[in-house]
Amino acid sequence: MPQATERLQTPGALLRLDRSSNTLKERKYQVTVTAGPDAGKTRAIDGRVVVGSHEDSGLPLTDTTVSRYHVELDARPDGVLVRDLESTNGTYLSGNRITEMIVEDQATVTIGKTTLRIGMVEADLGLPLAQASFGPAIGAAQSMKQLFGILEKVSPTESTVLLLGETGTGKEVLARAIHTKSKRGTRPFVVVDCGAVAPTLIESELFGHVRGSFTGAIGDRNGAFIEADGGTIFLDEIGELPLELQPKLLRVLEAGTVRRVGEDKYRRVDVRVVGATHRDLEKEVEAGRFRRDLYYRLAVVLVTVPPLRDRLDDIPMLTHHFVQGMGRGDFELPRGLLARFSAYHWPGNVRELRNLVERSLAGADLETMPQESNVAARTLSSTENITDLPFKEAKERLVESFTKEYLVALLEKCEGNISQAAREAGIARNYVHRLVAKYGLKGHD
Repeated sequence: MPQATERLQTPGALLRLDRSSNTLKERKYQVTVTAGPDAGKTRAIDGRVVVGSHEDSGLPLTDTTVSRYHVELDARPDGVLVRDLESTNGTYLSGNRITEMIVEDQATVTIGKTTLRIGMVEADLGLPLAQASFGPAIGAAQSMKQLFGILEKVSPTESTVLLLGETGTGKEVLARAIHTKSKRGTRPFVVVDCGAVAPTLIESELFGHVRGSFTGAIGDRNGAFIEADGGTIFLDEIGELPLELQPKLLRVLEAGTVRRVGEDKYRRVDVRVVGATHRDLEKEVEAGRFRRDLYYRLAVVLVTVPPLRDRLDDIPMLTHHFVQGMGRGDFELPRGLLARFSAYHWPGNVRELRNLVERSLAGADLETMPQESNVAARTLSSTENITDLPFKEAKERLVESFTKEYLVALLEKCEGNISQAAREAGIARNYVHRLVAKYGLKGHD
């Protein structure tokens, strides 16, 4: 894809919180007609804007040398995607006819007898309007109030949102609240945990399949994107998505169409995407484990959910909230236990707090707080009843236990050869590499 001549120095989210000033920064783009019959006409590029001579174009022009739907402008975190819509007279940059390009900062484009100036400006929106709750999520810490203020602002829009933060910080709760507060609130909200689905099945999980398309496909199935049509899809742990599948997801986000596995027909879907991950995706991009273009497409609005250890003053409020939600509003946890809560590191974050409150209400002895989190601690112990845990955490622990035990046995069988282990398991080699690093195991290619 050709690049614009003036590069954007700091590509990033269209709406972000500037950590140095704690103010909201909004990256905006606009197109201005600088020459031609409609000189002086301007329009903000909010999402996708079509420029053409038809009256229902996003920027209608009177220039008769311009096609009815001539060129499409799409504002994204990495710039404005300029796509010629098979126009009669073409779209030109510096005298060269283009089909598609990214304007990263600013550029001058010619269509017919009209010259368009596409430019970027970052506006300072000031401090976000702080609020103490967002849907069922609550928090008194300033970082949470700012987060809630940002999400309140973006929820009614169609913008893609990427939630960053450690496991257990409540990203799914926030994603569901974004959906509820949007215009799509009465339509489906579909969750896909990209880290809990086998790499060989994730494509079917997302896009669906037709009967007989692979072993075990005994019937047709609509994937998550088709099921979420008109609503919101929440891609949890998007950082675990296999690299080889990322271009297919990008095409869905770009074109708004999906094709089920084993099917030739494309289906149009209208879906808002909210993603979440505990990984640092910028580092994943630099390491080659996550596509840069997919990251920019997802990070239109980029927010970080702070860990519980960074907002310990919220613990009494959260504890009371959980006690109330469990129907025990008359119950007060011992002050000594609350003191230990406030001194704890909380590797499992808000989810761990909720579990400990529930155990306390059930009469469990919490005199000794859990040890710091590590892979072994997250697996189910022999004395722990799986039904004592919420479904999501129980599933995560079982998957974690199985994955590590399977990988240890597989590497032992393959004498540590990662490539052979990947072939034996029928999964991607880079996925095995990630698992080996995650569990601190040893292996070689």
